[in-house]
Amino acid sequence: MAPLDRIPTENPPPTSTAWMNPARAFAIIAVVAIHSLGTVVEENFGGMGPDWWLANAIDSACRWSVPVFIMISGALALDPDRGSKPRKFLSKRVWRIGIPLVFWTIVYVLFRRFYLQPDDESWNPGIAILTGSPFVQLYFLYVLAGLTLLTPFFRLLSVHGSRRLQWGTGLIFLGIGMADQWVSMIFDVGEANIATRFLPMAGFYILGWVLRDIVLSVRGALVAWATLAVAIAGTAVWAGLGPGEKPWMFPYEYLAPGVVIASMAAYLLLHFHMREGFGLLHRFYPYSFGVFLLHPLLLYPVRNAMGLPDTVPGVLLHAVIMPIAYAIVCAAITWAAVKIPGVRTVFGEGGPRNPHSRPSTSTPPTEIAPPDPTLSSPIDGDLDAGHTAPGREPTP
Repeated sequence: MAPLDRIPTENPPPTSTAWMNPARAFAIIAVVAIHSLGTVVEENFGGMGPDWWLANAIDSACRWSVPVFIMISGALALDPDRGSKPRKFLSKRVWRIGIPLVFWTIVYVLFRRFYLQPDDESWNPGIAILTGSPFVQLYFLYVLAGLTLLTPFFRLLSVHGSRRLQWGTGLIFLGIGMADQWVSMIFDVGEANIATRFLPMAGFYILGWVLRDIVLSVRGALVAWATLAVAIAGTAVWAGLGPGEKPWMFPYEYLAPGVVIASMAAYLLLHFHMREGFGLLHRFYPYSFGVFLLHPLLLYPVRNAMGLPDTVPGVLLHAVIMPIAYAIVCAAITWAAVKIPGVRTVFGEGGPRNPHSRPSTSTPPTEIAPPDPTLSSPIDGDLDAGHTAPGREPTP
């Protein structure tokens, strides 16, 4: 615990959180790329050709995205200046997470049963739901739901806990999560389920708040970029050349050492680079939750029609062009869907509207909330990003 003794007891001065909006827009593209390449990485291992190594490298380079989403959620939800009474906070999150969780679980259970696996009698929808991961991306909603229930208690750390206590708690939770991942995957002992799936991710949630107001220097950013590159390379090499059955899936897990290191570096780098500008991503951000919810409904039929790529150009198509195309189409569908009163609810917009007014287009993006969140993404914290602490000027 000696390193913790060198940590200051007070938190650093609050900084603008506007960078989180373009960061989430960027991260959702990375999430779609993971899902677009996942089957390629698993099934095209074969002779370890250049197409597989490229898919493996891009997949490894995108793995930071899900932990960063969780870190941003914690950074906002655990902010004591944005807090509210537990009952009010939880009732709001029922609208923003609970209803979408139930609705899209039903949608994807039907999609899997009648489209993807119509003849697979061994698949049990009830058991799939009890695992807390009924479809490829929905586990994230189950993770958020569990973390939401504990948020009023975690928030006591940011309200009453010292900086050292916050760091220590976050690192302990992260260490427990990493140990759980290692034991469950390598030794096949235990398995996450609907009641426990969120617990291994709690460390990311807390550390998102702890790291939120750290702004790297130029030298620090260079070190973070080097760290990110080494972590990504380590994940890719470990997956391809590690012992055992190939590809070795453990290095891709979000609590594997390489991904944890890459996620921390990416979180700090996104803060460093996205403090200003990125207007297009600010405008795309409000529809990122819709992209998250909808993209498999588009991705799987298109990929089934196109077939899995087995060439380098084909991998690049599925890794770069197609994820952007899926995101644009899903964002357009979301834009239209949230204008329909009854449909808004299943996109997390059925509760009280965001009280923040639409910003002026002449105001720099780092000083404002996102442009008219017709959809205020529930993959955040208690409020949308883009606001500064009371009495402070936005970070330039």
